[in-house]
Amino acid sequence: MKLATFTRPDNPAGLAVELGLRGLVEWWVSPAILEEYSDVLCDEPEFLGEISERIQLCYPLTRLSVIRHEPDNRFIECALAVKADYLVTVNTARGHFDRKSYDAVQVATPGVFANLDAVQPLIRRL
Repeated sequence: MKLATFTRPDNPAGLAVELGLRGLVEWWVSPAILEEYSDVLCDEPEFLGEISERIQLCYPLTRLSVIRHEPDNRFIECALAVKADYLVTVNTARGHFDRKSYDAVQVATPGVFANLDAVQPLIRRL
């Protein structure tokens, strides 16, 4: 999950985050991603604490450079390392996550992710 901004519970990004917080989807991060979360959420220490309790850490062995915005490569590295089905992000602009997939990992905006047939039953559980 690429957290570009603090999410609200009434939007698709908020739904995706809530699925992770409730353990209904797996949420993997590397130490580099956790550091980015800490920077983005520095004014929201309680929310960062909630996320930190639910995430699973991975330690990618491969360093990639497939995305022009270099820090975004850490998300691809993590997603590939854990064989994630989806990388959820609002940042699909050119130079960021502008492909539909990276190997077997599908890139989805929160809105697309929330509307997946496999995700709809999970959202109804919220």
